[in-house]
Amino acid sequence: MILQLMVNALVVPLLLMGVIRKAKALMQTRRGAPVWQPFYDIARLLKKGETISEKAGWVFVWAPRIGLVVALAAAILAPWSGAPLPPFGGATNYLLVLYLMALARFVAMLAAMDTGSAFGGLGASRDATISLLVEPVMVIGLGALALAAGSTDLSVIYSAPVNPVVAALVGVTLLIAALAELSRMPVDDPTTHLELTMVHEAMILENSGRNLALTEYAAALRTCVLLGLAAQTLLRAAPGFPLLSGGARYAVGLAALFAVGGLVAVAEGVLVRLKWRGIPSFLAYSAGLSLLAALLAVLKG
Repeated sequence: MILQLMVNALVVPLLLMGVIRKAKALMQTRRGAPVWQPFYDIARLLKKGETISEKAGWVFVWAPRIGLVVALAAAILAPWSGAPLPPFGGATNYLLVLYLMALARFVAMLAAMDTGSAFGGLGASRDATISLLVEPVMVIGLGALALAAGSTDLSVIYSAPVNPVVAALVGVTLLIAALAELSRMPVDDPTTHLELTMVHEAMILENSGRNLALTEYAAALRTCVLLGLAAQTLLRAAPGFPLLSGGARYAVGLAALFAVGGLVAVAEGVLVRLKWRGIPSFLAYSAGLSLLAALLAVLKG
């Protein structure tokens, strides 16, 4: 179990980012960087010094460190890989995990505004708006699974039997919400260099060196948690998945996570970025699916 936690925390997040970048490059008929490139990037950034604005205060310095600790805690508490969770004594409540993720976003917004940068404030404002739309969707979606399991504990939710239709609806809901939460296509293009259209990237324009390394690593952890929960929920719709042993579920869960990452890369290769006014309509689909899943969970209960 300790080995699985170390692999999940140190290897899988950056490897997932490398796979997504590689798959996206292949979609664009490019060779692309190797899947290990994120490891090299983090190591290189950790060796560099930081350039900090004279207007930045302690918030800008400490926010990436706080965000990384919070994201790491969420990654340990959430069953996104399919591995059995350690006995945390009820700390794996899904509301706690979601609000740990919200806390990581909050400190990132504070850091973006602390430098006084116009683009940082723009990105923080947009990220707050998207979070306001996404948060209820994820609460209702996971709440539908909690109704079916009779508990808000994630370890119970992802081990109890659930209606495959409810699992499929919630899985799609979480996947759409994850795309918005992570500022990926069609909500935002993470590879754009036009600051006026950026969300996440506009918030970290002032970061460099170790600060940027910690920020990128925390973002990779959040990507694993959100895409992993979506993958695990979709797997629950398969009748034979709950019958697998612990090791098999872990292997299948990681395979599903990387498959979802490949799907995200394909989507980014074929989709276009939505206009800002179209994002609420896009998220309305996930809201409708989450409400339908909650209704079915109530009726089945």
